[in-house]
Amino acid sequence: MADLHRLASMMRRALLRHRRLVAATSASAAAMVAVQIFSPALPSTTSVAVSSRDLAAGTVLTSADIRVVEMTTDLVPSEVSASDELVGETVAAPMRAGEPLTDRRVLAESMVAGYPAGLVAAPVRISDADVVALLDTGNRVDLYAASAGAGVTARRVVHDAPVVTLPQLPEDSRDGALIVLAVTPNDAARLAQASALTQLFLTLSS
Repeated sequence: MADLHRLASMMRRALLRHRRLVAATSASAAAMVAVQIFSPALPSTTSVAVSSRDLAAGTVLTSADIRVVEMTTDLVPSEVSASDELVGETVAAPMRAGEPLTDRRVLAESMVAGYPAGLVAAPVRISDADVVALLDTGNRVDLYAASAGAGVTARRVVHDAPVVTLPQLPEDSRDGALIVLAVTPNDAARLAQASALTQLFLTLSS
């Protein structure tokens, strides 16, 4: 019996000696549990191929033009292309470094892939290259045919046509600039006729 009392007394003394350590350990454990409960969960991420540098329209992609970054899944655009599928593809429009490489950023087998059925890709030369420099792929434009004759009113040839791609514009271009639009075959015929007879100008659709 004396041995039991002696053992209990030794245990009490040991507990008293280490009570600060026990209290500190308990407090740390409680703090860790609280942090885990009240801290927001980290958002899920997805690996996304982006341009590693500024790219001009018409650039044929190499591995040096592409890098893979982690992006919050909710912010990832649809139809992002895998990095191993992009080498050798042609950039459809100018891109800034860090932009995701989606199917719309490179030329598809058909330039009008993804657009409504029945449209064709119509290349059109616009007289004012500075105006074309303001465009981005996906902008919608109205095209007008205008001549220099006195009293001649410009006529609208095409309305609300989407810009499919913007071929690279030479810095010293003096002959206007080329754009490619997705239009109906009838609109393409009107554009071809207007281009042969007059100059074409554009405005951004509202």
